[in-house]
Amino acid sequence: MGDSNRSQATHSLPHGSLPSSEWAMQDFFSYCKKFDPKDFQTILSEGQLFRYHGGDCIYHQGDRSDSFYVMNEGSVEIIVAGEHGENPMPIVFLTKGDVFGEMGLLTGMPRNATVRVPETAVVLKFPKAGFERLIFGVPSFAFYIACLLARRLNQTTAQLHFYSNARELAGSLEFFDLPTIFQTISMSQQHGLMEVRQITGEVLGEFAFAAGKPIQARYRHLYEKEALYEFFQSPPKATFSFSSLAEPPAVENPLEIRDVNEFLVDAVHQRDELRALQEKMDIEQPLGRHHGQFIWEGEKQLEDCAMSVWEFLTDRRLSARELYDLLPFSQYTITQVLACMLENDQLAAAKMTSYGYR
Repeated sequence: MGDSNRSQATHSLPHGSLPSSEWAMQDFFSYCKKFDPKDFQTILSEGQLFRYHGGDCIYHQGDRSDSFYVMNEGSVEIIVAGEHGENPMPIVFLTKGDVFGEMGLLTGMPRNATVRVPETAVVLKFPKAGFERLIFGVPSFAFYIACLLARRLNQTTAQLHFYSNARELAGSLEFFDLPTIFQTISMSQQHGLMEVRQITGEVLGEFAFAAGKPIQARYRHLYEKEALYEFFQSPPKATFSFSSLAEPPAVENPLEIRDVNEFLVDAVHQRDELRALQEKMDIEQPLGRHHGQFIWEGEKQLEDCAMSVWEFLTDRRLSARELYDLLPFSQYTITQVLACMLENDQLAAAKMTSYGYR
């Protein structure tokens, strides 16, 4: 980065500053949209894209700390083991916009965790020299890293009890990502019940576990796997609590989830795909039928949802957001169906007239 760029960057704090807590909660790319595009280009110029495949490790616990990373596509899991590599434990999943590797660069210490790729991942890699140029030359970048570290310290404090006492887990979803919660319960192989409550005390969701695997789920108005996926797609600002049981909860028609890690990877993938789909669609725009006959040309497993959408729009005009609250399917499932039906001209955006939407 040249001297002229470095001089310009010293005045790069974004307009309309947010509280530090909100800065730290934003993903990296959303944060970067808040300030001068020249600074964003400066940041990108210091990084290089790398693609990894399932089973790859971006780095191992104990390696020399030489780079900083930003997730661009896919997901990775952070794994922490004992001093001699014993008892490796996945502690968190990271997806698009999440960052990692900054702690080792700032402290000069070896890597304190292994970063593994479950399926695929594309990351933006910043070498140590580039990271340092950004820290000293782009104040808004340094501010983001400072807020991020403060938030992670707060999270670590809140999580101490969570990881040390897996029989009674409780906390705020502000401080725990859902894959971490489900992985912890899975690895404990306990039977139990988890409740999710709003601050007002209303129960939003109930999840039953047998030997660490979810066997029944309800979240908002959804049930079974659709409820599980929806929980990951729209996690609420709420609290959770898990209580262990001596015997598996008695449920009818238990869910069939063979591998919790595979489910978590799929859930995270759906969450990211949902965001991408919603960016291309106005979810507030009322939709209506464009043809008189239902014809489904999409994936077979989505046909039930497509039929429900068609029936709900018999004599009404509803937006995607309204359908999310009415149909017994997750947001991802509904959004996939709407995208397909719009593309195939089964549906169209409703037009406002003096008589309402038509």
